[in-house]
Amino acid sequence: MIDLVLDVGSLADVLRQCFRSDDYTRPTFCSSRFLSEETVRLLNRIVLADGRYVVAASVVAFAELARKWDQIVAGDFAPYRLAAFLQAPPEWFSVEPLDETLLPAFGLVSSSVRMSDGTIEPIEWLDAIHYATACSRDQAILITSDARLLQLMQLAIR
Repeated sequence: MIDLVLDVGSLADVLRQCFRSDDYTRPTFCSSRFLSEETVRLLNRIVLADGRYVVAASVVAFAELARKWDQIVAGDFAPYRLAAFLQAPPEWFSVEPLDETLLPAFGLVSSSVRMSDGTIEPIEWLDAIHYATACSRDQAILITSDARLLQLMQLAIR
């Protein structure tokens, strides 16, 4: 198994499904816009496991979610639900801090990436934090649909 680190889109989908569940501490996930079948399989295994692996998101992902609330959440859940989640996240979820421990991984993230079509695209600092959060963990993958981050991950594998 492996830890899953969520960017803002996948975080919103996880929260939507948590809050639709009768018990958000033990939801069952299904595929959605930002959650593939493989991601859902891993999510459900982590939620039911012994706590060795976690689902994580940077505190910055939560800030980005709040900043883009109308675009991303679009009335799917109320702010008080998010506040309650942040005050007492389920045992399988980790809200990752933005502190000095992230700096080594953040410093290694390129400011741009060459896309498969040859164009150079910038890596926004918020996305760099999502990527660095995944890189700072022992075994983790970033769950994202951002083409620039996906390309960055492909290049890192090579």
